[in-house]
Amino acid sequence: MDDTGVDTPVDTDLIAGADSFAEQARRRAETEREAVEWAIDELERAIDERDVDLEPMLEYARRSRESLPDRHLRAYETMAEAFDVDPDVYDVYVFVYAELCEELADGDGRSEKNPKGCTNVLAAPSRVESDGGFDTGSTGTEPSSSGPLVLKNRDIAGRGTRPKSVIEQPPIDDYYGFLTIDTCGTITTFKGVNDRGLVAANTYIDSTREDVDPEEQLRNGTVIRTLLETCATVDEARDHLESYPTRRLSGQTLFLADGTDSALLEVDPVAERIAVDDGPVVTRTNHFVDSASTRTESSTDRRERALGLLEGVDRLDREDLWAVARDHANGPGDDSICRHPEPETDEPHAFGQLTTASTAIFEGGSPVIEIGVGSPCETERTRCAFGEEIPTDLRTGQWWLDRLH
Repeated sequence: MDDTGVDTPVDTDLIAGADSFAEQARRRAETEREAVEWAIDELERAIDERDVDLEPMLEYARRSRESLPDRHLRAYETMAEAFDVDPDVYDVYVFVYAELCEELADGDGRSEKNPKGCTNVLAAPSRVESDGGFDTGSTGTEPSSSGPLVLKNRDIAGRGTRPKSVIEQPPIDDYYGFLTIDTCGTITTFKGVNDRGLVAANTYIDSTREDVDPEEQLRNGTVIRTLLETCATVDEARDHLESYPTRRLSGQTLFLADGTDSALLEVDPVAERIAVDDGPVVTRTNHFVDSASTRTESSTDRRERALGLLEGVDRLDREDLWAVARDHANGPGDDSICRHPEPETDEPHAFGQLTTASTAIFEGGSPVIEIGVGSPCETERTRCAFGEEIPTDLRTGQWWLDRLH
């Protein structure tokens, strides 16, 4: 964005050097300013109305920042300086949002305690119906076959103050660039594809160790972003993940795909174990299948429904995955894959409700994503390719502001 407020393409030559991550964060903050400042102002009003004590959350956020790689910390600090908002509310927005939603939620009709969500599907190449793969429109040639497909429905509490944008980080120094759709004004990402075609996406699992301090625990959104920035293949991503002590990781299922390979990893810090599921079609929600974990009714119902939808389908394509993403069995509500706020609960922001905030479909080996912002049953589908022009309203979060409010 130049001095006139007009979006301009990112010139990677201008952000090389020691301060490159900070400079990229500054540019992104300028792009997303309106959406972020609106969200923080809304949160500040809600916090004041409910007289929420932020101090415990701020202490956790302060300690959690110490676990960030230096480049991510610089990016966070630069973004924090760029926004004209209450710095404490912004700190909680970035690092402790789910816990803040618990404090802001109404007592009736709330989702499960400390709500987390997501429904993911991975289809290996042997089960993908080839349609020539994603065509980026920029290479001059089309791939001869499709890579693995990955679906992620991102479910969050408090969707009303969690604006989404399409984020493209260009290659910086020796780090790969990546493309994703995620929360405006934050430094973490929970799914994405990099410029080498590596896909990484996760679901949260309630599996944590009390003997690992926030300063030492690697946040899930940090892990995903780091894999996208440093790895080109599934094998490299697995090696990188295993270079950390498993006890320092957060509980998650991690979906990985490149042009020819795919795997699902159940990362269990309590058991200090990473279980591998390399089946041809894999679904996960918010409990472990190959390890012990909390198994809620919602997580069980969503996974069983996804398995039922995919059972007996010999070859899957993107339409099959969109059908899973839009499914309303057991709902629409907390137990359906396409999740909606319960009527008249925590309106307009649904602080106590798990709601599908975005849908993304990736193809391993292709730096392209198909996205939907908001409920996948209602949203327009858009295809974005790394290195190509992204519509301004998607980059800024304005699409989210216009359609959801």
